[in-house]
Amino acid sequence: MKYVTVFGDSVSKGVILDEKSKRYKFEKGINWKLLEQKLNIKIDNRSKMGATITYGYKKLKQYLDQKPLVDTIVLLYGGNDCDYNWKEVASKKSYQYQPKTPIKQFKHTLIEMIKLIKSKGIKPIVLTLPSIDAKKYYQWISRLNINMDNIDYFLGDVNHIYRHHELYNITVLEVANQLQIDHIDIRKVFLSNNQTDLMICDDGIHPTMYAEKLIVEHIIDQVLSKYQVQEISMPKLPSLPISLYQKEHM
Repeated sequence: MKYVTVFGDSVSKGVILDEKSKRYKFEKGINWKLLEQKLNIKIDNRSKMGATITYGYKKLKQYLDQKPLVDTIVLLYGGNDCDYNWKEVASKKSYQYQPKTPIKQFKHTLIEMIKLIKSKGIKPIVLTLPSIDAKKYYQWISRLNINMDNIDYFLGDVNHIYRHHELYNITVLEVANQLQIDHIDIRKVFLSNNQTDLMICDDGIHPTMYAEKLIVEHIIDQVLSKYQVQEISMPKLPSLPISLYQKEHM
């Protein structure tokens, strides 16, 4: 593992929610530069905020057509795929709404992406989804000034948001097992920490800077334990702030 490319959404992009302005920003987030330095690898992060797996598959094919110098591709999708058009859901009382990417399509697309990567002689690695906070996300939806009664009817209960998200996470693990590829379980970082308010932003879906620091530490530990990578000794860095090493990719 020397040349790594990341395809994913806003989580791997390193987006966080500014708690004061309630706006998303890129200047804080996952410290890919630290990962490069600690693991002595080169990372090309092509994640995009709002990306679904369908968008990611399209960009992956375009990228591989260029025959890039890369030996490992990391995938992180599912967070946007499992989401709904909440304004549409609020417009009419019904159970018949579909997420942005239905679960069968999500699984099929993930399988096709992994097969394509392997066919090019490149190692695929999937990341699990970070946990979400259903109650926080429900409140975040309500700020849209939409008919929450219809939202409640569709959900049945607020925790349905979490269960639906978990279904996509389970699917990622099933695919990794089915195709016998490696995964890094970043969800474990959240499930093993009882400080939920410190881990998840007020929108209920994005990791905080504190959580992103733990994600980076976990990824480093997992890579060192699974692969023949020599850790580079670095001076201890302060916990916060975390600098962002990412580029915009259209």
